[in-house]
Amino acid sequence: MPKLSDFAAAIFDMDDTLMSNHPPTFPFGLHEESRRLAAIIVGKRHHIPALTKLTPEFNFRMFRNASEHSLEGATWRTFLELRIVDTGVIDRSHPLLRELVDLKEEMHGDLMRKEGVEVPGAAHFVRYLAEHGFTGKLAIASTAYRPDIFICLEKLDIEDLIPPNHIISKDKFTHAKPHPEAFQLAYNSLKLPANVTPAQVLAFEDDPRGIASAKAAGLFTCAITTHFSKKDLAKLTVPPDLIADSYAEFEELLN
Repeated sequence: MPKLSDFAAAIFDMDDTLMSNHPPTFPFGLHEESRRLAAIIVGKRHHIPALTKLTPEFNFRMFRNASEHSLEGATWRTFLELRIVDTGVIDRSHPLLRELVDLKEEMHGDLMRKEGVEVPGAAHFVRYLAEHGFTGKLAIASTAYRPDIFICLEKLDIEDLIPPNHIISKDKFTHAKPHPEAFQLAYNSLKLPANVTPAQVLAFEDDPRGIASAKAAGLFTCAITTHFSKKDLAKLTVPPDLIADSYAEFEELLN
């Protein structure tokens, strides 16, 4: 089992890795709820009854079944399922998609500030890494909207440990997870010594598409079971290097 001293840096996903997207009050997810509310408003604006009738269960399933780990991916999957579009290839310039995405992003920050909670132990673990040689060597690789990431770091009181230039948000890359671009950019942002390889950098994820992204970037990938079981994660085509039910367990495993 590798030890913490074998690694030089760490990169974190945000949703369900640092900040819980599924607090008890919203079991189907904060992102899913703000996307659902935005869809209802857009549906009413454009007289699309199917969008006004989205259920939390359906909305959650659309994100799970999306081809990519992004707001655009989940929204397009919804359009495809409701036959609003007839192709699985995402058209990012589609006016209805852009309108719904922009509205969801406007609404989500307020919901996150009000209802968002940390994944248990996340803030403590980030501070633990900083205290054990990772100061200045922590980064974020997330498909989240950039202001939402800052809200997360503020709520967890760890904004001083992850500087803005180490934060890779959805506006910084072209290809969403499972493509490795987000994690590659986060790795590059750390500006590690030439003798440090990606395999010496920890990547923390919760979602199979994010795990695939981190693995494709060559990082040592740690999966936390906030959203998927150990059994499910271990059965992935490209499984993570380490799976734990909590950050306390990661701390134990890496020591």
